[in-house]
Amino acid sequence: MNTLFTKQFSVRFSGVLLILFGACASHFQVSDIKTKQYPVNDSTIASIDSITYNYIRPYHDTLDNIMSEILVYSEQNIGKGSPESLIGNFTSDALLNQTNLKCDSLNIKHADFAFGNSGGLRMSLPTGEVTLGRVFELMPFENTILLLDMNYEQLKSLFQYIVQRKGIPLAGIRIKISKTGYQDVMINGTPYDSTKTYRVATNDYLANGGDGMMFLREVQSKTDIELKVRDSYIREMKSLNKQGKKLKVVLDGRVSEIQ
Repeated sequence: MNTLFTKQFSVRFSGVLLILFGACASHFQVSDIKTKQYPVNDSTIASIDSITYNYIRPYHDTLDNIMSEILVYSEQNIGKGSPESLIGNFTSDALLNQTNLKCDSLNIKHADFAFGNSGGLRMSLPTGEVTLGRVFELMPFENTILLLDMNYEQLKSLFQYIVQRKGIPLAGIRIKISKTGYQDVMINGTPYDSTKTYRVATNDYLANGGDGMMFLREVQSKTDIELKVRDSYIREMKSLNKQGKKLKVVLDGRVSEIQ
């Protein structure tokens, strides 16, 4: 059998197999799925490419040094929960505080309150040292802070959203929620005035309709203060540390569920 014939036969035979198995593929169904984790560490890697290793090592060491910076010491583990959470309270308080400090430097009107989304907070903060690397793990996204001037209809949609989500991270505002709606909204210690327009700080992802907040696309006045959300957390932690304070967060009832 010559070489050309062999190649032609091989190709044609392979084609027949594909047609046969392709024709009956619809009769097969997945009966079971099994997964397994494969750890990647020094003990599982047989050898290291020394050239690549030596090339990236300086960058690795530099990044490690930067991310190992201690920003503050925490008195507690700060994690998620509902209708309010320790991590939600800290991050929204930091966002509001640092936003208004930036407003001072820009000589513009302060935010009345702030809100965020729990989904954007990817982990808790530990007791003890809180490093820069830990904050990047908490908030791995490059979101920026926007100021929204919101009217009655837009705020009504926001409050209803808080009810639907059974609470979200908030600062500067208190609200009672139930299965049927909301009540007793207080902003900066003052009862909510439905005739007023309020300035609200949040992240650009939510401001552009993310996480189901499509109603925020209707807000016409949006101001980018050129401050990243993550940086507001970092600045807040550094400020506490500079004052000789530790990070301590409490649940204060800013979002409470009623019957």
